[in-house]
Amino acid sequence: MSHPPSSRERTLSRDGSGAADAGRIKVGVSDLSVATGGETLTTSGLGSCVAVALVDRSTGVRGLLHAMLPNGTETDTGIERPGKYVDTGIETLIAELEAAGASPDRLEARVAGGAEMLDLTDAVGPRNVARAEQCLDAAGIPVVERAVGDGVGRTVRFRADGRLVVRAADGFERTL
Repeated sequence: MSHPPSSRERTLSRDGSGAADAGRIKVGVSDLSVATGGETLTTSGLGSCVAVALVDRSTGVRGLLHAMLPNGTETDTGIERPGKYVDTGIETLIAELEAAGASPDRLEARVAGGAEMLDLTDAVGPRNVARAEQCLDAAGIPVVERAVGDGVGRTVRFRADGRLVVRAADGFERTL
């Protein structure tokens, strides 16, 4: 499967000589990216969207997904843009982490977002969180920390030490 390149890949030239900040990889909506060095993976605008951060602590290989919707398995868009959906995004992220040297057996997850931003009967945020937890459980990946739900948007930074810094729109910040 392929997905749109991460913001870092779009910013840097193939030889890495671009002017982008090499210490930070921006992960856009419906996107995912992997880091193997000291970079910080960041994403913002998490309302009902969910961020799934996976790390293999023994190798330091980390990945971050910013998914909009819970299910893409049965859609063409899920194949074309797996990061748009929780299920196809997690599957693709695990594969890319493994290709970068992580062991799926050693991965651990942190999940953020999934807010209930609008008063809807079938709110997307809670469904995104539930789908992330289902997919991670099916893959045998424990969710070790969560910052989900409520009615507030979030921004996250996934640091090189494997910790996820979550800043809520109301200014409250915590490290998972």
